[in-house]
Amino acid sequence: MPPPSSPAGQEALAALFLRHGLTEERSRRLGAFIIAAVEGAVIMCRAEQSTAPIEAAATEIHDLLLHTLRDSPGAGSGPRS
Repeated sequence: MPPPSSPAGQEALAALFLRHGLTEERSRRLGAFIIAAVEGAVIMCRAEQSTAPIEAAATEIHDLLLHTLRDSPGAGSGPRS
């Protein structure tokens, strides 16, 4: 898999979300948002010399994905092939 922050990494995330029933537009936005959140958290970790920002980002991303994918049109059917 390509590095997550690369354009190919963003496309890989978007493709994953698309397979789980999200629209193409939503998949692209969500992939970009997750990468931006993680990259921002990494910068904050360095500045604060703490892992708290990445831990908080991971929790929020988890909750966001849990609700987004649960409520998606393809929910309950698993990834589409």
